[in-house]
Amino acid sequence: MTQQNLDHSVQDIYFQILKRTAKVICLTPEEDMEAAKVVLENTFNDMEKLYTLEYNCSPSALDTNSWLLMGALNLAHRVVSLEREANLHTRETISKLLDSIPDDVYSKDSAEDIDRLLPME
Repeated sequence: MTQQNLDHSVQDIYFQILKRTAKVICLTPEEDMEAAKVVLENTFNDMEKLYTLEYNCSPSALDTNSWLLMGALNLAHRVVSLEREANLHTRETISKLLDSIPDDVYSKDSAEDIDRLLPME
């Protein structure tokens, strides 16, 4: 990957993927883009292996645009799945935290204590 700074935050990053040069204009640090490129390459490698297993030949006959679209859809599906898992984990954690709070925490006395601590307007 090569990098050319436009200013302090936005940058052009060039990299090779599927024998094509891609140019990405982003705010992402180059190390993160390098990691993203590795994920993308791994996705295409996984797709190629599955295609070869299914059809017993290399996917080289596919046009590059279709292959790129399938890779993008594959990655989008992974993102949706990860987001769903993260949301479920967050809901479960919040539920456990709320369940751990005793029901009598907010009593009349605690309300008076809170009122006393808050500044009067």
